Amino acid sequence: MDEVQDKWICGFWKRIGALLLDTFILGVIGFALGFFLESTFAQIGSWGKLIGFIIAVIYFGLMNSAIFNGQTVGKKVFDIRVVDAANRAISLPKSILRYSILAMPFFLNGAQVHNDALLAYLIYPFSIILFGGLFAISYLYIFNRATRQSLHDLVVGTYVVNSAAAQTDTDKVWKPHLVLVLVCFIVAGLAPAFTAKVTRPDQSEQLKNLFSTKEELSSIPSVKYVGITDSAKKTIATNAETRITTYVKARVFLEHNVVDDRAFAEKLAQVIANSYPDSTDRNLIQVTLIYGYDIGIWSLWYRHDHLFNPIEVLFLD
Repeated sequence: MDEVQDKWICGFWKRIGALLLDTFILGVIGFALGFFLESTFAQIGSWGKLIGFIIAVIYFGLMNSAIFNGQTVGKKVFDIRVVDAANRAISLPKSILRYSILAMPFFLNGAQVHNDALLAYLIYPFSIILFGGLFAISYLYIFNRATRQSLHDLVVGTYVVNSAAAQTDTDKVWKPHLVLVLVCFIVAGLAPAFTAKVTRPDQSEQLKNLFSTKEELSSIPSVKYVGITDSAKKTIATNAETRITTYVKARVFLEHNVVDDRAFAEKLAQVIANSYPDSTDRNLIQVTLIYGYDIGIWSLWYRHDHLFNPIEVLFLD
């Protein structure tokens, strides 16, 4: 451990140990819920993460507050607690806010927004919260050795401390840490605009065609959501020759668990071949059928890759 026990501010490894234990407990809760509600969670789709977020907020919000003396199960095992600058346990609203700031970037990571018009408005706040938040939280956890406060602690004015230690004066956060975090949030906010500007005209046309194909696939019954890309993979053979395989890849999320249904995958591949002109110039069409759920605190996925020759599926009856 990087701090001795008689220090008031808790050390890095004890805090991480407590977080891992609490995460394990939430995972057990998520597994139990998924065992009984698998089909329900699968139908909910990306909204399932909201369920996990609410469960986690209740767990951490309640237990990190004065109601449980600022200690989750993990913190109690490692004999640490959450307090304010006066070494007092914090109120429930402050505890909920604290955890929400910490958890939001992690629960938004991988979120699927099916409405592309809505995504156009959300991409900037998403980028700030997701990329800026993930960097700021991770960076401060590791490098803010003076107070060991991460982003959520700094916002609400809390510390994670050794329960048995007497309060001592703490150093201030090194200002360059805060400057770097601020710069990161600014860059994250500007990144979507920058990436849009560097898109070449031919790429824009390709994206339009891919979007049209995506819409056609999404209209097929039992298909919930589709992600489609046109890319290439480079492989090096044993004789040192480089081989490039080009393919159109569709990740198709289903309402029912039929991921092994090759006939259905073939039907989707035919839609791609007919609606996306560039597909016939590729080596493969890969249709990945996916069924499952992700509630943030637990996930379960079934998937199967189906590969097709674009020319062959184009002329299927």
